[in-house]
Amino acid sequence: MRNHGLIRLLLFILLSYSFSAFGQSPLNALISKVNDRNTQFPSEKIYLQTDKPNYLQTDTLWFKAYLLNAGYLTPSQSGLLYVELDDEGNKCIKRMLFPVVLGLCRGYLPLNTDDIAEGNYTLRAYTSWMRNFGEEAVFTRPIYITAGGIDTRLFNVSFGYTKLVGKDSIKTSVTMHNFNGQPVLLQDALFKVTDGKSFVARVKGNTRMDSKLDVDFSLADKQTTKNLMITEQDIVKKGKAPVYTIPVQLNRPEYTDLQFMPEGGQLVAGLPSLVAFKAIGESGEGVNINGKVYDSKNNVVTDFNSLHKGMGSFELAPEAGESYIAVVKLPDGSMKKYPLPAVNPSGFGLHIRDMNDSLQVTVFATQDIANSVAGYYLLGLSRNIVCYAAHIMAGNVRSVIHVPLSAFPTGIAHFTVLNTGNQPLAERIVFIDHHDNLHISIAADKQSYLPHDSVSLKINVTDKNGKPISGSFSMAVTDDSQVKADSLEGNILTGLLYTPDLKGYVEDPGYYFADNSANHKAELDDLLLTQGWTGYDWKQVFGTQTPPQFALEKEYQVTGSVTNIGGNKPLANTDITILSKRPFFVIDTTTDKGGHFAFRGFLPVDTASFMIQARNKKGKSLNVQVNVDEFKPPVFTNAPQLSRPWYVNTDTLLLNNISAHITQKKNMEKFEGMGHMLKEVKVNDKKVIKDSKNLNGPGAADQVLNEDDLSKLGKMTLSQLLEKTIKGYRSGYILHSTDLHHMIHDEVVNFVFDGMYIKRFYTPTPEPNGYYHYEQDYLDYYTAEDIKGIEIMFNPSFADNYILQFISPFALGSPIAFIEITTRSGHGPFMKKTLGTYLYKPLPVTLPKQFYKPKYKVKTPATGMDLRSTIHWEPDIITDTAGHATVSFYTADKPANYTILVNGVDLNGGIGFQRQKITVK
Repeated sequence: MRNHGLIRLLLFILLSYSFSAFGQSPLNALISKVNDRNTQFPSEKIYLQTDKPNYLQTDTLWFKAYLLNAGYLTPSQSGLLYVELDDEGNKCIKRMLFPVVLGLCRGYLPLNTDDIAEGNYTLRAYTSWMRNFGEEAVFTRPIYITAGGIDTRLFNVSFGYTKLVGKDSIKTSVTMHNFNGQPVLLQDALFKVTDGKSFVARVKGNTRMDSKLDVDFSLADKQTTKNLMITEQDIVKKGKAPVYTIPVQLNRPEYTDLQFMPEGGQLVAGLPSLVAFKAIGESGEGVNINGKVYDSKNNVVTDFNSLHKGMGSFELAPEAGESYIAVVKLPDGSMKKYPLPAVNPSGFGLHIRDMNDSLQVTVFATQDIANSVAGYYLLGLSRNIVCYAAHIMAGNVRSVIHVPLSAFPTGIAHFTVLNTGNQPLAERIVFIDHHDNLHISIAADKQSYLPHDSVSLKINVTDKNGKPISGSFSMAVTDDSQVKADSLEGNILTGLLYTPDLKGYVEDPGYYFADNSANHKAELDDLLLTQGWTGYDWKQVFGTQTPPQFALEKEYQVTGSVTNIGGNKPLANTDITILSKRPFFVIDTTTDKGGHFAFRGFLPVDTASFMIQARNKKGKSLNVQVNVDEFKPPVFTNAPQLSRPWYVNTDTLLLNNISAHITQKKNMEKFEGMGHMLKEVKVNDKKVIKDSKNLNGPGAADQVLNEDDLSKLGKMTLSQLLEKTIKGYRSGYILHSTDLHHMIHDEVVNFVFDGMYIKRFYTPTPEPNGYYHYEQDYLDYYTAEDIKGIEIMFNPSFADNYILQFISPFALGSPIAFIEITTRSGHGPFMKKTLGTYLYKPLPVTLPKQFYKPKYKVKTPATGMDLRSTIHWEPDIITDTAGHATVSFYTADKPANYTILVNGVDLNGGIGFQRQKITVK
C-alpha cells in the first residue's frame, strides 16, 4: 500500500467511525483510547533478509534490515539496530550495533572460529523501543553454523521402538563413515544416553564390516524424547577422541499432542462454533490426523480431518450439560481419545465468514448475558489501529454485521467483542489480502550462463495497477547445489504481514501464499485460529499508563547524570567533557537543572572508548560523581528452534557446501604456495601496567593483560574477563577438600587488588563456600572498564614474593597462583571509580562494508578457487522513477542452478518479494 493507501486507510477509519459510532460517545471514547495508545506508543516491525539460511564457520552473515512503523509500514523513527547471535541456551555470543537510515539498515556478522562454535543459534534483531513490547516484537530466525572439516565423522541414524510393559525399548541403528565416504570398520565406541542432565544409559559397541552398529536402551513409561541425546566417542588407545552429539528423534503416535481452539475463545451452550485444532507430534512438528467427535452418550456429533501440518477445523453446536471427546486416528492407525474444552452455560460467540467483498461477522450471546449487559462493542483493528467499530444494542442474541474488506489494509485484522466496561468477551483474527503488494520482475540478459560469465539482471517494480515504483530492495543469489532454496520459507511478506502476529513457531510460512487457491485460504484460516486466537493485550490500553522503560533511540547519544559523591544530589550547570582518542575529538556540555547531560552528533566506531569527566564550579572533580546510562542487554527466554547437528543424516547440499569450502581453501593455499612469501616476524615487547603494585615489578608475570588487551574485549564483568582470557581458569575443588575455589588448572587463585590482598578483609561466615562467594562478589562487581591491567603469577619465580608477603610458606597445602589487578581508581577493593571521571566503553556502531564481487575476463578458466555458496549479495538496489534497476555479477567456477531472492519496500507502505532461477551450464 503506497502513499495514497495511507490516506485511504485514514478515510476508512473516519468513515467507519461516522457509520458505526455516530452519536455513541462511549464508543468514540473507546476508539480514541485505542488509537491514542498507538499514537503514544507506536510499535515497530522488522524484517531481515539474509544472504542464505545457514552458514559455515568463517562465513560472513550478510543482511538487510527493513525497520518500519507497524501501523503504516513506513520508516520507523529508530536510528539504531541491535543484531545478535544467541546460542541454544539463549546466551548472547555476538552482539553488534548498526545505524538505521529511513528505516533501512545493511550490515554483516563475521562468524569467526574464535567466537562462534558449531551449533544451533538464534539470529535476533531489535531496537531499544521494541523492547517495550515484549520478546514477541523481536525479529528471530534460527540458523545452524557448521564447523565442517575433512576429519569430521558422519552418522546415518535411524530410530525404532518396541512397546514393553511400563517402558519403551528404543533401537538406534548407527552407520558411521568418514567425511570422504570411507566406512568406519571395527571401531570400538562408547555411547552415552542422557535426558537433559539425567543419565539414561551407557552402551559400548563395535562397528561391523558394514560400518553399522546398534545402540539399544529403554525409556521409562511416559518419558518423552524432547531432551534426549546420545553422545558418541571412539574408544582409542592414545589421546582423546572427539565427542559427537546425536539427538534422539522419535514420533511415537501416542505422544501426539492435540489441542482444540474454539472460534472466539470458548464453547458456549446453544451457540454454534467453529472449532480449530492442531496436532503436534513428539518431534514438535505438525502431524496429520482424522477422527470423530462424540458426546457423553457416545453419539457421533461430527468428524474431522487435518488439512495441513496437523491443523483443521469443524463446526460444533454444543449443548448445555454435555461434554465432548474426540477419538483420533493417529498416523500409525492407532486410536486415542482427547477431551474438547468444557462447555460454558452462558457467554459470547464470534463467527466470521469471508464473503469476498466483505466479512460477515456474527456475534452470538446467550439470552441471560444479552439481557444483563447494556450492550457491547465490536472493534476491528489492523496494525493496532481501529479500522471498524460498531455498537451492538442490549438484548440481541444474534447480530450479523457486514464489514467491508475495504476498511482494512492487507494483513491481519483483529476483531474483539467488548462489554461497556471495556472487558474483552470474544476475539478472532483473520487475514485480509487485497493483492496490492509490489510486483517485482527479474529479467536475465541470457537464457543460461557459463562459469565465470557476466550476469546482468534487470529489475522492474510496479504497483498492482502497473504504475512504476521507486524503492529500496535487496537481492541474494545462491548456488542451489550448496544452499537449500526453499520456496516455503518466509519472506518480507510473511515476515511483516502475518507471522509477527502469531504465537509460536510457524512451519513453512511461505506455503500459505504459494497460490490463491481456496484450500490455501482455508489452511491459513486454520493457522490463525490455532496460533493467533490469543489476541490483543487490552490491559495495556485500559490499564495504568506507565512511561516506556526503553527510550526511542533516534540517533546515537551518550547520556547520564552528575551528582555529589553520595549520588543523592544532582548537580546542575556542571561542566562535563567527553574525550575520544580514536578518532580523536573532545565535546563539552553542561548539565541541566536535574543534573542530566547528553552528548550527540557522533558515532562510536571501531573499538569505542570514551573518557567522561565532570568538574564542579571550582574546576575540580572532587566530590563529583559521573553516572552514565549503560546499555542493559535483554534476557531472552523463548525456547530456540533447534536443528540436528550437520553430521547426523547429513543434508546433501550442506555436504556439498562444506566440500566446496575445503576444496577452495586447498586450492588457494596451493596457489599462494607458488609465490614467495615472507614469514612474519613478531617482536614481543614486555607489557607494563602503569601504577601496578606487582611485587616483582610491573609486567613481571606469567601472563599480562594491559589496557590495549582489555579494550578489545568489549563490555563484560571481571569474572567473564578472567574466564575468557586465562587458559585453565575455572571453579573447582582441591584434593580432600569440599570447599569451592577459583583455580588456574590445579592451582588455587588468590586475588590482589592494587597491592591489597582481599582475604585480609574477609570475615568468615558459617555459609558453605563463603570465601569463594566473597571473591566472586568482587569479580562480578568490577567490569573490564574499571581495570587498567591484570598480571597472573603461578610459576614460583613470580609467585614466591606474594607467598612470602601474604601467606606463610608453612601454611601451603596446595599449589597457589596470584592475580594482581590494577584498577583505574587505584583504591584497591573499595571504590572502583575515579572521582569525577567515567570510562565508558559502549557497543561500537558497525558501519556497512562491501560484499566481495570477483571480476573475470572473457574465457577465464576455472581455477577451483571460486566455489562460493553465496554467489552475490546486493543490499542497496534502488529503483528509479521508472521502477527500473540493474544488478550485475559474475558466476562462479562450476555449473549449477542459482536462486535469486529479492525483497524490498517503497517506504510508503508497499512491500514486495520475488524469486527466480538462472542456470550456469
